[in-house]
Amino acid sequence: MAQRITQRPAMMDFRPAVQQHVPANLPASGDQRGGGPVFSEDFANGLAGNNGVGPWTLEGPNGNIWKRATNGPNGAYTQTSQRIASTTVANGYMLFASDSANTDWSVNPPVIVANPVNWEGSLVSPLLDLSATPYVEIEFQQRQRYCCQSAPHYLEISTDGGTTWSTIFPTTAGIAGNQDPGTQTKKFNISAAIAANPANVKFRFRHSADAGSSHYHWQIDDVKINELAPYDLRVESAAITSWNASTAATWDSCRYTVFPHSQLRPLGLNMTLLNNGSEAQDDVVANFTVTRDGTTVLDQDQDVPNFEPGEARTVFVNPSFTPPAVDGTYNVDFSVTSGAEDPTADNTGSDSFKVEEFVYARDNGSYAGFEDGNADGTTLIVGNAFYVKNSALLYSIDVAFGSQSELDAVVQGELRDGSEFEVLNTTEEYYITSSMLNGTGGSNFTRMIFPTPVQLNAGTDYLVTVQVFGAVRIGLSGTSPAQSSFIYYISPTQGENWFYTTTTPMVRMGFDPSVGIEENDRTNGVGLGQNLPNPATGVTSIPYELKEAANVSFQVHDMNGKLVMERFEGKRAAGAYRMELDTESLPEGMYTYTLVAGDVRLTKRMAVIH
Repeated sequence: MAQRITQRPAMMDFRPAVQQHVPANLPASGDQRGGGPVFSEDFANGLAGNNGVGPWTLEGPNGNIWKRATNGPNGAYTQTSQRIASTTVANGYMLFASDSANTDWSVNPPVIVANPVNWEGSLVSPLLDLSATPYVEIEFQQRQRYCCQSAPHYLEISTDGGTTWSTIFPTTAGIAGNQDPGTQTKKFNISAAIAANPANVKFRFRHSADAGSSHYHWQIDDVKINELAPYDLRVESAAITSWNASTAATWDSCRYTVFPHSQLRPLGLNMTLLNNGSEAQDDVVANFTVTRDGTTVLDQDQDVPNFEPGEARTVFVNPSFTPPAVDGTYNVDFSVTSGAEDPTADNTGSDSFKVEEFVYARDNGSYAGFEDGNADGTTLIVGNAFYVKNSALLYSIDVAFGSQSELDAVVQGELRDGSEFEVLNTTEEYYITSSMLNGTGGSNFTRMIFPTPVQLNAGTDYLVTVQVFGAVRIGLSGTSPAQSSFIYYISPTQGENWFYTTTTPMVRMGFDPSVGIEENDRTNGVGLGQNLPNPATGVTSIPYELKEAANVSFQVHDMNGKLVMERFEGKRAAGAYRMELDTESLPEGMYTYTLVAGDVRLTKRMAVIH
């Protein structure tokens, strides 16, 4: 568990969510470029260097954790099979073995030490004179994984020989904590970073102690500095929304994967562009295209004037784009072009989302992992934050449960406020059955229904959670920005508390008024569900649905067949509804309620208690 969530209180520390963006697919080394590599290093000689310039050095109190390696990393949470698959891995690579350095090797199997150290150590390049080629980018291959707070991996640039490091690039953009994306090719344009003094450049790979202990690894190989072509544009990242640390007072700008009709609003489609060439460009055009089932919903160009070499610029769709209330998958394509010929195929990006009438979700919809409740009764609560743009009635919390969950264990959905996480309302309690469960790739959601629909207020943050009582697995799918998906459990070091997770729980909001109507509850295009709560105490909620418009009324009879209550709903259009029935005036006992919709009559039983 310690490796799946962050070990720190979660309470409302809004931070940037770089994993919302979909990084562009960068081309492999060897594509047409400017003047080619002006520096290269494959670490065949370790720190001594194999670059024709000079040796590498180590800095920081834990710099000696950097080692040349040929086998994979190893440690309590790391296996040698996680070795980087770089181009020249056979002749060695550089490894910051943070996991191994925090591992107690005196026991078998080895474990992380009781008090892991937050390591600080840098791998520093030789001094470089780039005055003859000031328009360059650094390219390298890496494999990394980090835990348990912020990403600790940075590329840093100095133009005073290493006295100060004025430019810092995070190398883990788009990678959530505790995820290993495999070997990556990373490229960073450093033209602006070295402009002050290109004759006196150093760069370093820094593992920062400020970010935490990182119980995993960072591997670096095949480092190059490439001279840039005159005209080269790049889509650095693209997203359907943007999370801004300085303005995110709500969860409105989190990445949602499914929008219900009631929560559709303008989406901040955006892309971050880079002028990766050595010349300014003034005829750059960014394009946003949205399609649904082959139909173009949006095709918008944005001019990007006065685009300087090395400049990165984020471009937003303008005017804003609000998806239509039409169900389907919306594919968003991002691209950048200009009048000049571009030498590399890195000018596009993509993202997608869905619109479903009653579903509000942040997960990817396919069971990929799980959080596990404990059979010993330990409290486990898992869920996601949601922003409610428009007022609506919440009917259910929809949850994906995993196989190997304890059958007959009890689970319950909870609606919480978005600040103190206090419980505002709860669903019925449910017992786990085999029909609820998912294997890998499953998308079977259990609808946990509120006894009475809950009114959600416009412009409000909520937390939707599920609490498990027993060994129940809650599905995980996709990534979450820090401080937007949460777990409440007992930590060995910090006690019982809220923690955030960067892997998205499969816990959703359900706005379907017909929830609770089963397939055998439908006849001739009319459906009638069981009232909730049942037994009724005061107001009870009855779901019904119509495939066609009809005049609707409800009749309540006692067990002797006497009509004791009748309610006329009038002419209703086709759709899903709920009728709130006040039973306070009825004596305790058993009753039937009948939906009359045109020529169709459907009847169910209910109990009334006071």
